[in-house]
Amino acid sequence: MKFNKKSAIAMMLAGCTVFGLAGCGSPEAERYPQYADDKVMMIGGWDPPIPTLEDYQMAKDMGLTHMFIDNVFAAKGTELYLKQLELCEQVGLKAIVGMDTSLDNAANKPEDLTDYSSYSAVEMINVWDEPGTGEFEAVKQRILNQNKIYADQGKDMVMYVNLNPTNPTSFANAGTAGTTSTEDYLTKFCTEVLPSIQGRKILSTDIYALKKTVFNENVIDDRWVERLSTYGWFAKEYDCDFHFFLQSYSAGNERDIVDKADLTFQVYTDMAFGVNAFSWFTYRKSFLDGFGGGCVENNVSTTKTYLYDWVQEVNAELASFDHVYLSFDWEGVMPILGTLNTADDPEYENSDFVNIYEKSKLSSLACGSVTSTQDALVGQFKDKDGNCGLMVTNYTEPTQGLNTRIDFNFTKANRAIVYRNGVKKVYEVKDGKLNLNLESGEGMFVIPVQV
Repeated sequence: MKFNKKSAIAMMLAGCTVFGLAGCGSPEAERYPQYADDKVMMIGGWDPPIPTLEDYQMAKDMGLTHMFIDNVFAAKGTELYLKQLELCEQVGLKAIVGMDTSLDNAANKPEDLTDYSSYSAVEMINVWDEPGTGEFEAVKQRILNQNKIYADQGKDMVMYVNLNPTNPTSFANAGTAGTTSTEDYLTKFCTEVLPSIQGRKILSTDIYALKKTVFNENVIDDRWVERLSTYGWFAKEYDCDFHFFLQSYSAGNERDIVDKADLTFQVYTDMAFGVNAFSWFTYRKSFLDGFGGGCVENNVSTTKTYLYDWVQEVNAELASFDHVYLSFDWEGVMPILGTLNTADDPEYENSDFVNIYEKSKLSSLACGSVTSTQDALVGQFKDKDGNCGLMVTNYTEPTQGLNTRIDFNFTKANRAIVYRNGVKKVYEVKDGKLNLNLESGEGMFVIPVQV
């Protein structure tokens, strides 16, 4: 069952809610697009909890749908390792079984050829984490081997690879370190490895966007938007789901999470680029030296960190409209320069926006136009009936606390369905115009309609 799906935070519209505008017409006389509540967004957790039923129930209660199961608490093939898969089944989590193979596999981890089809919770095999292009042939061979195991059992097992955000062609410990462009890296993966994956295909990577400089200044990772826009286009082109990891940890120059806005900023920025599956890195606080954060402690059972409740709230927000969002296909993204910035400097540019992959960048929107007082991103979507959807995100560093006013000018709409903060509201649109505010870290999904 989907976490908290019908709770107060995910309440459905009863009547019509409008701020600062004339009242709506009779709801009985107005027909709005309907979206069946039959789709669930993947929300995973990396670093599994302490292996008890109570700890796994906490993960489910936080709103997770999937858990990555590695060998931290138990070696592969042991009774305790398999118990973790059973715990997932008991609480209603899907399990992603890890091969514990990453980068160039310098540790020479052998392929796990175990048949996990008897464990109903197991939905995916995590074949390889962050390979370079030099490892793609080995990744492909493992996928083919796994395909045979599960084809023999008649089970649809998803083969998952998390790609490397630095686009490596090789690694330093192999003696010939090198990188390529995101476009070339993804082209090679999608043409050489992806065809070997049967059934559901997922493009996945990780950029942990919330950074701090040596001067302790909070900044946004300048690779984030470029990677999102490039992966988004390839996911659309090759008919893949688009999975992205969310930062719920700190280490090195990845800064501490200080507010829920840090989390929602990541989520809604990602969604503006069509991301439709997430995982929190990390769920359990890591055992690695120098790591902070995580949603639960690593050494005390059923003990939350300060992040647990915030992440739970964000997961509930996503669950409140995931079936709607997942009914739309992403078409591209439009960067919006804030009018306050351009008024001060007519030549103002946001360097992150300059790096957006050209094939993903929209020069106009199908349903009208959008302006914003601060920099913003607008992802454009379309449902099966041709309705337009817009994911609008306040693209300012969250700790700056900058709010923005979003002005819509729709070409053909007299209402707008808006999903924001886990609540659905319908606004009246007069003469095509609607004005809404987004606080720091906020985003909203907007469906303009003519009723």
